[in-house]
Amino acid sequence: MEEDHLEVFDADLARKVAKLFLPILEFYHRAKWIGLENIPDEVFLGVGNHTGMHFMPESLLWVAKYQSERRTVPMLTLIHHMTHRLATMGRLPVNELGFLEAKRENALDALRTGYSVMVYPGGDRDVARTYADRHKINFFDHLGYVKMALKAQVPILPIVGCGGGETAFVLNSGEKIAEVTGLKKLAKIHTWPLYWSFPFGFHLGHLPHLELPLPSQMTMSILKPYSISNYKPEDAGDPEIVKHINDDLLRTMQDELDRLAEGRLPIIGKFGS
Repeated sequence: MEEDHLEVFDADLARKVAKLFLPILEFYHRAKWIGLENIPDEVFLGVGNHTGMHFMPESLLWVAKYQSERRTVPMLTLIHHMTHRLATMGRLPVNELGFLEAKRENALDALRTGYSVMVYPGGDRDVARTYADRHKINFFDHLGYVKMALKAQVPILPIVGCGGGETAFVLNSGEKIAEVTGLKKLAKIHTWPLYWSFPFGFHLGHLPHLELPLPSQMTMSILKPYSISNYKPEDAGDPEIVKHINDDLLRTMQDELDRLAEGRLPIIGKFGS
């Protein structure tokens, strides 16, 4: 990890920014929270799904919720290297707010130093998930998060979000475009999606343009921590163990997302709990 990341992180600044934006996000998305009591008072590795192109309301809501309160363990969040690079070039305080470039060594250093870390293994394929697949969770065989938890010997906290895929409507994720153009190899960008967003309609790719997220109702569910106490750090090198843990987590998270999505009306959400 670049040595200044942990030194530069300003928990007070992150809290102030979170407390400013959280009420806006919660009001706009009529956010509902489930399982906040499951947040542990120990170092954990958080893992979540996030959809809705660059709006990513699942990520924004969860990070703002966690950072808005004084907690026993501060949390840092891994973000795509290109996003981190552009933000740094734009002199945005990403490191100060606790956003790390998505590198395994960054996460391990943070966990071993006493910080919780939030990861989104699905990456840009998750945010560019098509509208038809908005209620599916897939980490695309990115198993590094399991290995990190095993090496650091910390529990994994699953966070499931429902509703983000309705803030913009993705018709095609454009994975073939990303592969043919070399974006996948050169920039680790796996998608170049075709999507519709408000107010100007259809757009192709990840290049920024003026748009706003639709006010889709969001439900965030924090599941019970997944214990790895029965495993050793060396188990990170065992593909069967790593796959077993990943499959367990995916199954649990998908079951919860299925439950949250059942009976849901697009953008409106659903009535009752």
